[in-house]
Amino acid sequence: MITGRGVVLMPGLGENAHYVKTGSKLRLVRPDKSEMQTTIQGITFNDQHDILLAPEVTKEDVPIGTEVWLKE
Repeated sequence: MITGRGVVLMPGLGENAHYVKTGSKLRLVRPDKSEMQTTIQGITFNDQHDILLAPEVTKEDVPIGTEVWLKE
């Protein structure tokens, strides 16, 4: 969680970064099988290409083990 920015998913996209862009829609499937829809707010340009989720998503919304699916 980055204060004032939102949740960053790590590890990042790695070599799959070319499949996504800012604004891409995601489906988050939590370990308890509940789901949440969100969008990519930003992508870092480090080696891993970590993604920043929409600002309304909190750390508690994305527990360890959450699956992240691209909706497009």
